Amino acid sequence: MNDVRSLLSEAVPQDLRTSHPWPDAEPDIARGRALLVRRRRRSALAGGTGVVAVGVAGALLLTGTSADHSTPAAGPASSATRSVALVAYEGAQPKGYTLRTIPQGWEVASADDMTLVLHRAGTPTGGTWDDKLVVSGDLNPFPRSGDQAVEVNGHKGWFFGHKGVGYSVTLIFQTGRRAPGGSPLNVLVQLPHSLNWNVTTMVRFASGITVADGARGAVG
Repeated sequence: MNDVRSLLSEAVPQDLRTSHPWPDAEPDIARGRALLVRRRRRSALAGGTGVVAVGVAGALLLTGTSADHSTPAAGPASSATRSVALVAYEGAQPKGYTLRTIPQGWEVASADDMTLVLHRAGTPTGGTWDDKLVVSGDLNPFPRSGDQAVEVNGHKGWFFGHKGVGYSVTLIFQTGRRAPGGSPLNVLVQLPHSLNWNVTTMVRFASGITVADGARGAVG
């Protein structure tokens, strides 16, 4: 990106140059990449038997922290809408990416070594990405900036808010793990607005995700 900016700057005549810096396009690039990943992984929604999450809401000991402690993520959901509670996950652990918590009333729709999809209990498998929570491995270069910096289990992360109707908000964080082949493995979490979660709750959920041996990621 910096090389492109330098080339563009050199192409501008000297008398037309200004001292204003180029805007940082990194957040927009990361948002576009997240949307592209969503489109390329639609096949993860097909097939699979839902595993219902059972449990009651209780005190959760999680290590994720965030600067945002109260404000719901930007989106079409009303601030008056009740947030979906996080509960302990007691079902069979999916391969690839395991869970400590899950939204109350949600279940595992499908899972493999690369992608984990959650939806509301009773939702037919397959279909679109609408109103689904997706956890996936990401092998793209980690973003240098985002809408809000977060920390997930001691690792750096970013929150990106997609404000368009029907789109999910995105959390991406480093894991310190490497995918088969040696590339750094980051985790991308896409959350629907219907959960009505603030960034702190998103980080609490992300802090309960464990990268299992053999987990893979994709470049999108």
